[in-house]
Amino acid sequence: MDESTSLPTPPKTPTMAIEPRFNAELYNASRITIPAEGGRKKLVIIGDPRNWNFFCATEATADDVAGKSNGQKSVKGHQRRRGPSDTTPVNVAQSTAEYLIDPTLKSGNALPGKGFILKTTPGADTQEKRAFQYVGRSLDLIEYLDENVNYECYIYLENGARHTIKLGDAQAG
Repeated sequence: MDESTSLPTPPKTPTMAIEPRFNAELYNASRITIPAEGGRKKLVIIGDPRNWNFFCATEATADDVAGKSNGQKSVKGHQRRRGPSDTTPVNVAQSTAEYLIDPTLKSGNALPGKGFILKTTPGADTQEKRAFQYVGRSLDLIEYLDENVNYECYIYLENGARHTIKLGDAQAG
């Protein structure tokens, strides 16, 4: 009896293209500025305006971002050593330096601000859940949502707290 010690070959499966996990077109990290009103301070929401407008009655648009530009700064004259043992440093004359100003520049994968999640409650007529970032005070964010929300929803803040946001005055009546 001849028994083979080799393992059986797996069946051939058709290869298919693997889609990337992150699609930059689907993630629109636009900034939405909500101006201060009364006792509420200014808020900046980072996320897709379409998602924000789903939850809020007040229509929001993304802030206009200026394009890339060059800036200049003056570099004062100073002395420079040519090496560690240099006893006679060289004088460097005053000059101007040019640098790039890019408002869309992002350092690494860090998202600005603090994260929060909006999720409709089970009593709402639709079930949605969206994540955003905000810059400002959470107190101001909750106050704004109390006045402008389309659906009764939960807000989960960065510290793990969950608040229930009821329908705003304009939407309830």
